[in-house]
Amino acid sequence: MAPMTITDSDISGVVKRVYTGFREKIFPLSTPLLANVEKGKAGGIRNMRWGGEGVFFDAVLTRPVGMTASDSGYFPPHAQATEKQGYMGVKRLYVTREIDGLAVTGTNSREAAFVSLAKKIIEEAKDAATLGMQEFLHGNGTGVKALITSVTDTDTIVVSSPYGVSGAGQGGLLLDAGMYIAVLDTSSSDAVLGKATITSVTNSGDSATLELSTTISSMQAGDKIVAATTSDTSYNAATNGLINITNRGGSYNTLHNINGGTYPRWDAVRMVAGTDTPDVDQPSESDIWELIARIRGRSGKDASAKPGEFLLITTPGIKKKLAESFYGQRRFTPADFTTIKGGFKAIQICGVPLVEDQWCPAGTVYLLHLPSLTWVDSKDWAEVRIETMPVWRFIDGRDAGQINFGAYLNFGTVNRSTHGSITGYTDTSRYSHVV
Repeated sequence: MAPMTITDSDISGVVKRVYTGFREKIFPLSTPLLANVEKGKAGGIRNMRWGGEGVFFDAVLTRPVGMTASDSGYFPPHAQATEKQGYMGVKRLYVTREIDGLAVTGTNSREAAFVSLAKKIIEEAKDAATLGMQEFLHGNGTGVKALITSVTDTDTIVVSSPYGVSGAGQGGLLLDAGMYIAVLDTSSSDAVLGKATITSVTNSGDSATLELSTTISSMQAGDKIVAATTSDTSYNAATNGLINITNRGGSYNTLHNINGGTYPRWDAVRMVAGTDTPDVDQPSESDIWELIARIRGRSGKDASAKPGEFLLITTPGIKKKLAESFYGQRRFTPADFTTIKGGFKAIQICGVPLVEDQWCPAGTVYLLHLPSLTWVDSKDWAEVRIETMPVWRFIDGRDAGQINFGAYLNFGTVNRSTHGSITGYTDTSRYSHVV
């Protein structure tokens, strides 16, 4: 009699599955800008508490004048520096997650699930808020995620220009499957053409093809992509970001109710690679020194004297080019790096820590004076509820629950002249989360 052979398929019904408590997140939660501006600290960003009608501050916009010389001993006329009151409100930011009642019951025990479903959902919502804040802080307050470059059909479009800025990087930098978005008609005062969920994103170079869950008519090149709810959109509802704080391209003169056209001192230092620097293709330490010197002359804040008060932010591609310009001068080994807030490692350029940030617009270097930045806070990220109402709430007519997270806050500066940027470097290397 031949020996009996028992195969895997024969015993598959009697073996157990082993569930671990591990949950590995594959998407990189890299948020260096958020980590360094989110909370106030000594020598760092200012933290203001919002309330009532908002946060107001005084900005002195001209130099103190009035001294004169008189052989006859006459006093000069009264003179006073020009002051303007700046204003900052808060933006309301939200994340929602839902859970089916049966799913909760089916995943209560350790044997039935990898991790607690409720815990998983709350953790994911917090991560979504963190990544959303990182995006907003790099933006311009409009909440634009990309611009349409071509329309394939009513549910397929090709986009580029993250943050609505041409050449700012990969078209899918701020987009992913599952997002609920609106398409705004740029040629018609940004009217909403339609809303849909992104079902898939296919990235190719600096373009991304989006497949939409529903058809939207009349889309055309130049239309805007923004996040949406069923009732409204995120357009112009986002926090301030580095694009409008640094007045990129001179397109954002008014900030905090102060107009830089009327008050020229209320402006950041703007340099353009290849025009204000020797080489558009090769950033150098000399370029950074030039930016430091211009900010020092304009604002009196000197990164050479107090480098710890400043932070350089750029893309991984520009950081690589800077590293190539230093060959033979420094090693770029762990001993050459300093640790900044959030645990991020920064190399020092002209003594100022520089950190790479994959959310930074391509070809850009920012120099930020941290004590001049402001974080206005009315409600930090937490569950949305009033007094004793439950955190999880039943969805009307369904055996399901919903949890909402919200924050009321904003980002800005009390002294715009202390910040600067160099834009327009050739930056084709993409070391980002986009795949």
